Amino acid sequence: MEINLVSCCYEEGNFSYPLGALCIKNALDHADIPSKLFNYYVSDDPQKAAQEIHGDIVGLSIYLWNRSWFDLFVKELKSLRPVILFAGGTEVTANPLSFNLDTYAFLCLGEGEQSIPLALDSLLSGQKIEGPGLVTKDTTLSYSCPEDLSLLGSVLLDHTADSFLKKSDTVLWELTRGCPFHCAFCFESKGGRSVRHFPFERIEAELDYLVRNKIRDVFVLDPTFNIDMQRSKKILLLLIKKAKDIHFTFENRAELLDEELVKLFASLNCSLQIGMQSSNEEVLRNINRSMDSKKFETKVNLLKKEGIVFGLDLIIGLPGDTYVSFCNSLDKAISFQPSNLDIFLLSLLPGTVLAQKDKEFGLVHQDESPYLLSESPTMSKQDIARALSLKRACDLFYTKGQSCMWMQTLCQAVDLKAHQVLRLFDSYLSSQKDWESQDIYQLQSDFVEKLLTRLGKSQYIAVLCSYIELYQGIAFLQETGENPLIELNYDPNELAELENESIPCFMETHQKRNQTWGIFCNEDGSLYFLEQ
Repeated sequence: MEINLVSCCYEEGNFSYPLGALCIKNALDHADIPSKLFNYYVSDDPQKAAQEIHGDIVGLSIYLWNRSWFDLFVKELKSLRPVILFAGGTEVTANPLSFNLDTYAFLCLGEGEQSIPLALDSLLSGQKIEGPGLVTKDTTLSYSCPEDLSLLGSVLLDHTADSFLKKSDTVLWELTRGCPFHCAFCFESKGGRSVRHFPFERIEAELDYLVRNKIRDVFVLDPTFNIDMQRSKKILLLLIKKAKDIHFTFENRAELLDEELVKLFASLNCSLQIGMQSSNEEVLRNINRSMDSKKFETKVNLLKKEGIVFGLDLIIGLPGDTYVSFCNSLDKAISFQPSNLDIFLLSLLPGTVLAQKDKEFGLVHQDESPYLLSESPTMSKQDIARALSLKRACDLFYTKGQSCMWMQTLCQAVDLKAHQVLRLFDSYLSSQKDWESQDIYQLQSDFVEKLLTRLGKSQYIAVLCSYIELYQGIAFLQETGENPLIELNYDPNELAELENESIPCFMETHQKRNQTWGIFCNEDGSLYFLEQ
């Protein structure tokens, strides 16, 4: 019988790397069970995809973002011909009761490398499907969690993923499974799965493979990379030695950073993502988290001192969160000058502590994927809509527009908080026709000039717009590798003083002079400016 595995990635490009399905295919290969993997994207037509699948047994890799896609896929597939279906993935693990076991021969809850080959072997030999993590109409819920990761095959070393390395901009690289923290909104919230590491020897061999295949971008799957400091430093030393040409993204807890670890990150081409979630202590307590603001700021300043790119995460609508507290969290996050801010509306993921306490907290949310929050006692539908408008403005103005280096200077110049500037920018977008097709840097410059004029501070336009133009030019160089020409009213080396000096003081001590400058990069990565 022909076995087809089907994955559906969120989008082409970054993260279009179906690691979960690849792990199952690799496990089936080791069990001598032939299979083929078909990968689609959410933008693909699920009905057309179903018509392309011809296997007698079809396995689905179902996640939060592709549940509705697979529901349509399954409906079409079942209408075409008889087929045996099974499914796994985080959506299946989190919400198994939402799947019809008259439709699926079995579900796999948890990690499937050991349980799915066992189930298919039983299915092909006509025996009863049973075992850890395998759920049928005749079994109760259980979960599969291989304790010894050294027993699992490698999708890289076994060449299972070879064809996907050419299609994906980013490779997902698994170093650890499980998380030591039990944040109430996360799938790991109940601490059901222990923290397990892949062997260092395997990590080194996989790194050699990535280097040989000239991979340029890797997202490290380790929920808290710096929880085991000695292991983290050992891995970073290995990466520095062998893979300086690869860009790595790590997830870290800011409070656990130390100077030695930060210096190692600084020696590597990498960026860090840090889950701040909220700056409100009561809100954080409600999700089993805490934040020492002073310690957090101290650790973040270590990253800034070493010039390490880092981003912060925020969540809208956590229990106890209000529109005002979210705005305060947004202001606090921007004050740390992260390179990017990733903002999410709360999802009440099935199986998490927060989902089980939804009535206790009064959280109203969607019953189906993606389980988004609708309202709470402290955040109305209107408040959520306003927060999402701020998210849109932040995504565009702050993250896409790379305004981290000049946002605080703008806020000081107009005497507004960051969220107030973003709210005004969102209103500005609403007044613009076809703003989606406009260049973000031009949108920023036009908005700032109009804002200064509206607030009676047009005397700051020449200075502030030159300062913004300077950093937009630097961002363009870093994005494209091309050397931009920028029109400035002040010397770019002098404009850098605005990081520590107010605009009025700067205007008193520096002379305005219109100039055109080119921005160039030395071999060591440092920048220099040449007047044209």
